[in-house]
Amino acid sequence: MKLVALQLVALICLLLTGLKAQDKTIVTDQFIADIFEQYAAETEEEMDFETFYEELMELAESPIVLNSATKEQLEKLPFLSDIQIENILSYRYSFGSFNSLFELQLIDGLDMTDIRRLLPFVVLGESQLKTKKIYKYDLLKYGKNQLFLRFDKGIEPKAGYQSIEGETESVYLGSSLYNSVKYQYRFKDRIKAGLTMEKDAGEQFAGNTHKGYDFYSFHAQMNDIARFKTIVVGDFRASFGQGLVLGSAFGMGKSSYVLKTNTVGNGLKKYSSTNESSFFRGVGATIRFGKIDLTAFYSNKNIDADTAGGSFQSIYKTGLHRTPAELEKKATVNEQIAGLNASLMFRNTQVGFTLVQTRLNQSLIPEFSAYNHFYFTGNKQSSAGINYRARWHKFNFFGETAVSEKLSMATINGLSFSPHSQVSVVILQRYFSPEYDTFYANTFSESSRVNNESGIYLGAEIRPYKRWKIAAYADSYRFQWPKFGVDAPSLGQDYLCQLDFVSRKDLSMFWRIKFEEKFENASNSEDVMASIVPLQKASFRYQLSYSYRGFSCRNIIEGNMTEKGNSGYKYGVTALQDVSYSFSNLPLKVDVRYQFFDAVYYDNRFYSYEKDILYAFSIPMYYGKGSRYYLNIKYDLTNSISLWCKFAQTVYADGRESISSGKEEIKGNRKSDVRFMLRWEF
Repeated sequence: MKLVALQLVALICLLLTGLKAQDKTIVTDQFIADIFEQYAAETEEEMDFETFYEELMELAESPIVLNSATKEQLEKLPFLSDIQIENILSYRYSFGSFNSLFELQLIDGLDMTDIRRLLPFVVLGESQLKTKKIYKYDLLKYGKNQLFLRFDKGIEPKAGYQSIEGETESVYLGSSLYNSVKYQYRFKDRIKAGLTMEKDAGEQFAGNTHKGYDFYSFHAQMNDIARFKTIVVGDFRASFGQGLVLGSAFGMGKSSYVLKTNTVGNGLKKYSSTNESSFFRGVGATIRFGKIDLTAFYSNKNIDADTAGGSFQSIYKTGLHRTPAELEKKATVNEQIAGLNASLMFRNTQVGFTLVQTRLNQSLIPEFSAYNHFYFTGNKQSSAGINYRARWHKFNFFGETAVSEKLSMATINGLSFSPHSQVSVVILQRYFSPEYDTFYANTFSESSRVNNESGIYLGAEIRPYKRWKIAAYADSYRFQWPKFGVDAPSLGQDYLCQLDFVSRKDLSMFWRIKFEEKFENASNSEDVMASIVPLQKASFRYQLSYSYRGFSCRNIIEGNMTEKGNSGYKYGVTALQDVSYSFSNLPLKVDVRYQFFDAVYYDNRFYSYEKDILYAFSIPMYYGKGSRYYLNIKYDLTNSISLWCKFAQTVYADGRESISSGKEEIKGNRKSDVRFMLRWEF
């Protein structure tokens, strides 16, 4: 803890020496939060939104030049569909360079909501025909350095931090303080480098068991250097095609962005998240020969697993090493990955081939169960895939087909088009064999694993009148083999309809209705054969956002009802009020929320995105009865130093005497957290 204290003292000293500054990121932060919430509202899966936020912030600081933007560059914006991107490029081809950003209103498929999201990330600019040479002087003068220091602390004591006589191994070895340090260097979009260090709450920083941070990560990335499109060293990510062989940590799934189903493989990218899994560690490069891109990479890192007798049953992905038992799993298995990708670009067609091989120094042998009968076993895994994208008139085709070493297949294929200037449609088909199971696949799917699933998805956007938009999707899927929590083959279906209205720049609202039906194991079933029952859930959400001068407000009310089998309907409701204020005479921004929830049954639980400190994201689960509030503050102490602070508390009113269980158990009905971050730009 001495090192952490010294870091804090040093940065506080820096705070006392600067001048006041204006907030440069308030507008961008708000747009990114809106985009983030759209995806968070439709998924309960944990996603790497830290990387998502960082990439969008980099785009905001180095905006896309609209008059020379390529399709690949526009695909970096997660809220633009294939149809919208093609329409932007087609408009520029037909009418020449944009003279004003107001011309975006003339493009088919772009409404005011889309344009407002687009504006922070684009500029008009001049068309650039070739890449400029990098000089050492420019790196020193125009390169941007950032240092981040973060602390988190839970107020109420948890059972894992309390000594228990005779059970020392059940107690966390470290303090309840979370700490991370990040350094990042960036020169435009050409050179990026950084170092990340993290200690989770409960992990030991200085002691007999462990010294120093628990997680270290280094990355360096160079773009457009001679023939090299990209070079990465250290920790990086790789994503190609539709993600059936290699998928990005942030994949597109079902959301109110109903047309955004095409998972874009964006090649090699540096990795700077504090997530301790789902990345590669080694070297990689992409070389461009005319219309052909060739990529090769190699990764060699140790992963966490509970090994015994030269094998292990599963990969330990939490990144937590708080107890002796968790420390025994740390870095016990060596993983080596080699990959190749070739991509050929024609005028309206792109074809790619990806090959990946993974070797482990110990065999993965899952504990036998009906649902994991076809899961991968062994210490060597190979997979290959062919992906394509093509445009013909108003039709956009995309897809990928992949096979594993057992010749099991996975395929996903889609079509998007606009039959009318105010109507856009996307159709997506997918089939993942139960035997297809690869480590790093990530694509559009209902479940978190890319296997044992088939389905048809239909999405549409209609803009019947100015300022109004209707977005809807229907998804029907099937699991031909048992899956976790469902001991028999099953079916499922999802439906969503959202109506958006934007009256003017400072007022918008939407109404969203969603229905889903899937199967689960019957509760307390004594049948010898597997017994499953349908779980139906219908939900409604209304959101009103408005602003006046420095104030920005949001009201949300959401309700749902569920029925499992013939057990009768159960209900849940939640409502919240957000108020944000940016001071005109001070570099200060304040966010306040109050929310109440009534969801007695687990199936009626809610997930709500809330604002947080920089690079921290909160989607708390609301289950039971109670309320939650938080205060989030951002203050620019100098031209180069910013401070974030957050206090949040959940209070339960359902008579419970403790929260959570095991080592995470808190006595009482309150749970409080504080977070603190400093950013120094130099």
